[in-house]
Amino acid sequence: MPDRRDFLRLLGALGLGALGGVVVDSLTTRFIMRPTETSQQIAQPQYSVIVQTPQGPNGPRPMVVSADGEVIVDENGRIISDLGVYPTEGVNELGGYTQTAGIQEAIAYLLNTGGGVAFIRRGDYYPSRIIHVGVIDRQVQVILQGEGLATRIHLYNNTGHGMDWAFTVGTPGNSPTADQAPPPVFRDFAFVNDINTGPPVGPLVTGGYYSGGGAVGNGVVLEDITVVDPPSLANSPGTPPSPIGWIWFNNSYGIRVRGFTYLGANPNSKGSTIIVSDGVTFTEIDESLFISTARAGIAIASGTGIVQVTNTQILGFNVGVNYGNTDGRSKLMMTNVVIGTDRGGVEGYGAQLFVDVPIYVDYGFTDALICCSRLGGVIKLRDSVGRITISNSEVHSLTIEAITENRPQSDLLLTIEGSRVVGFGGGPLINIPQGYTANSIIRVRLINNELSKQAQGSGWSLIAVPSGVILEIRNNYIRTLPGFNTIIGLSQDLTSGFYEFSENTVEPMTQPTYLLSGGVAISAPFIISGNKFLAQARLFKVAPTSQAGLSLAGNINLTT
Repeated sequence: MPDRRDFLRLLGALGLGALGGVVVDSLTTRFIMRPTETSQQIAQPQYSVIVQTPQGPNGPRPMVVSADGEVIVDENGRIISDLGVYPTEGVNELGGYTQTAGIQEAIAYLLNTGGGVAFIRRGDYYPSRIIHVGVIDRQVQVILQGEGLATRIHLYNNTGHGMDWAFTVGTPGNSPTADQAPPPVFRDFAFVNDINTGPPVGPLVTGGYYSGGGAVGNGVVLEDITVVDPPSLANSPGTPPSPIGWIWFNNSYGIRVRGFTYLGANPNSKGSTIIVSDGVTFTEIDESLFISTARAGIAIASGTGIVQVTNTQILGFNVGVNYGNTDGRSKLMMTNVVIGTDRGGVEGYGAQLFVDVPIYVDYGFTDALICCSRLGGVIKLRDSVGRITISNSEVHSLTIEAITENRPQSDLLLTIEGSRVVGFGGGPLINIPQGYTANSIIRVRLINNELSKQAQGSGWSLIAVPSGVILEIRNNYIRTLPGFNTIIGLSQDLTSGFYEFSENTVEPMTQPTYLLSGGVAISAPFIISGNKFLAQARLFKVAPTSQAGLSLAGNINLTT
């Protein structure tokens, strides 16, 4: 009968996957108990192998120990068990010393014995090189479990010439082999960027970035992971560390991120992107927080694929979601998402948490559905096609930019429906600046919303539009509060496009109230019909030079 180690190796070599993991767990899993604990006390999570800092209350102790007591890495950091040797040559070796604070060796143990949980005890871990989590030809699951923020993995000092990562995940090639690999899980620990002075180091990259590489299979799972990007190096107060590197999900069939937190105060990360999902069929980001007091670059970026963001806050970034290089099957879905906007009173956090551009579509196509969320700022397209629908949300002041520099021609259809569109301060509530309509197509639909804005100044228009757009404003409730005495401001002659203002209810809170600023020629079709003004309102603030395109019918309390 083979001994226990031979049996564990056999399970790993056979690639039994989940079944092998269950068998191994039944043989190797124990509860983590402190020396003073009794059977009546609450036990720690189950594990297959444990990683711990070299020094403890009783002096030196092994760094990596299996659940059955076998030492994998001793107290001096030496690898003394072949079960801790990674299945690909050149990563580590028997008799050598760990370069990853024992984490690589714990992962190798799981790969060599059928998978399971590597429990990383509380403490600070300082790996000096990348850690590989690729499953090679063993279809087993690797789960890395920490103790929350008490388990801190510090991003190493990068001496290379380009971006590097703390962890890389990959599988042995393309489908169907890659599809059979269960996703690795990273759970309950923190990455800290307080050591690096070289090129950026990111927490994680997927896609086979190790010898033997390949596709990543069916993704990776991140649960309750925190990334801390502090303003100073640990050993040099006042000197910022290098910019944080990406979490780069690349070439996979599904990514799940839940309970992710980015805490950024590093001024060098002003141009950084936190999560990049590129070539992923489906990325889910849920119950997460991205916050930067140093105004980092982009919170979430994506290439092709579907991205779903729910129950998430994005505060203090230049761009909330950058959706670029996408195709016609790509989709962005956002529900219960707060993208930082100006707040007043006790909620006046400061301008640094404002997100300038909540959505930026950069050379691609996006079908974005945004529901039950809060956002404001600039919706921006560059050589892109965007179909963006915002519903049941709180929308603060929006500027709409559609830029065509090369190809394809930018084409935006923005629909805001069933939402509160509100704001404070000068400037329009909805602003379409001049200069974007000559080479681009802009269509804006405001349907069944409540619109209002207030300012200390006076004479502002709620909505500012140039010539050449398609604008539909239908079935809204509109209030003209102090500072705003005009609903639609016209900045140039309307010679092309299509404009409709129909079936709206307008409550003039200032007198006089005007529907149009006027003063220009209106030759493009402009329909004004069926509107109810709850107090007297005037059609023009300044008489137009031409009214050839105007069509008026059935408006109550509107005088010409």
